[in-house]
Amino acid sequence: MKCLVQDSQAVSVRFPRIMIAAEKSGGGKTLFTCALLSLLKEKIQEVRAFKCGPDYIDPMFHRTVLEIPSRNLDSFFADGDTLRYLLGREVLEMEKFPESRIAVLEGVMGFYDGLGGVSERSSAWEVADLTDTPVILLVDMKGRSLSALASIKGFLDYKEKSHVTGVIFNRLSPMLYPGLKERAERELGIRVFGYVPELKNLTLESRHLGLVMPEEILGIRERLDLIKEKVRAGINLDGIIEESGRAAEIVVKLPEAAGRSISDQSTQKTVVAVAKDEAFCFYYEDNLDLLKKLGAEIQYFSPIHDRNLPEGTCAVYLGGGYPELHAKALSENISMRNAIRQAVMEEMPCIAECGGYLYLKDSIVDPDGVEWPMAGVLPGSSRDTGKLGRFGYITVTSKKEGLLGPAGTEFRAHEFHHWDSEENGTDFAAKKPVGTRGWDCGYTTESFYAGFPHLYFYSNVKIAENFIKCAETWKKKNPISEAGLEWIFARNYEGTE
Repeated sequence: MKCLVQDSQAVSVRFPRIMIAAEKSGGGKTLFTCALLSLLKEKIQEVRAFKCGPDYIDPMFHRTVLEIPSRNLDSFFADGDTLRYLLGREVLEMEKFPESRIAVLEGVMGFYDGLGGVSERSSAWEVADLTDTPVILLVDMKGRSLSALASIKGFLDYKEKSHVTGVIFNRLSPMLYPGLKERAERELGIRVFGYVPELKNLTLESRHLGLVMPEEILGIRERLDLIKEKVRAGINLDGIIEESGRAAEIVVKLPEAAGRSISDQSTQKTVVAVAKDEAFCFYYEDNLDLLKKLGAEIQYFSPIHDRNLPEGTCAVYLGGGYPELHAKALSENISMRNAIRQAVMEEMPCIAECGGYLYLKDSIVDPDGVEWPMAGVLPGSSRDTGKLGRFGYITVTSKKEGLLGPAGTEFRAHEFHHWDSEENGTDFAAKKPVGTRGWDCGYTTESFYAGFPHLYFYSNVKIAENFIKCAETWKKKNPISEAGLEWIFARNYEGTE
């Protein structure tokens, strides 16, 4: 990675990067990306992974391979400057960065598929265009051969600047590869970086519209290793690395909020308790990072296994997940249900999204039809509707002053859920980005937000700032005891010399 020009607000950088895109959803992007990440780890010192779009689960597979977080790049949630910052921020935040590095971006759906199914806005192509990232198109060869070249030509020609610089043939017989490679390179003028044979019995299970989480798959690491070796044999890894090195320089600007902390420098930390376990696992890594930049100390806890909130908690963040699959365990942890209800009732700041929102309701009906008591902060129950409810991107506007900001505060979000409730709040107005459809949703007070929409803080950093400011106020009004400070110190430094 090379820094070319720098000033106080922006830095122009060139660093190796490549996007893996496909013609359609289900085209094998995640499996191939995981194999590629694993292979790159053998050759390159620092490998980073990104997922285009709002998906939570694909980055979990990236993390399983790399053992470090993967992040989202979403051009509905964030503008071009913010996307480029999120992609290239390590240049701004690390005093030294290794030259041996690469970023791999996994596309979303079909390469040009965007908002409402009728626009390239918020597509993988738009992310590639805004970040000037070379693209390798993963072409599904199942049931066809030479006809695939016509499809490739269409992807190359559809946009004047497609960014597609190479292809890989997926699910292709090794016998057909040499002839198809020669014709594609000769007739289309595009590099062919290899092929992947059909990976029988090595697919990943799905739930709803996405994969199941890696932790749910028995022997996931062994399975990913088998896939890696199958992929290794058929691709030109050195060629892919070479292509990534041709990526153009981009200008990375530091967002104002990312460069400042609003937390005070007192001994007591501003602890944000984040629910993370089998039931709650859907968080954008950049949301958590932004809270840290603003001065928060993230402490994870389990609503299933822990009996209380972490000592010194100043705010609670209940993310999405699958509480309906763990309703019995959540319900039986009465101590935690009471602790969270008491915290909310005492006006400790709280954000609860989707699954976290359902946990705060009176009850959840599990997949077997059994109703289980939950935290009881909000009225109503939730149950399986048998279909996705209000699926997709939305722009959300607050109708009243609350934790996230004054009336009129706007942010971008998305909904994705099979469980629904008859009582979902009316404190916000949600609107789809294409068409006229909209609905009321969500609950808010000066210290509380809960609703189905998943928030993305970089769409409006003020909502994160307001959350931390409210946590700061809580901390000052509710100082913890000296014994509590000693407990936190011991927890943070346990095992150190």
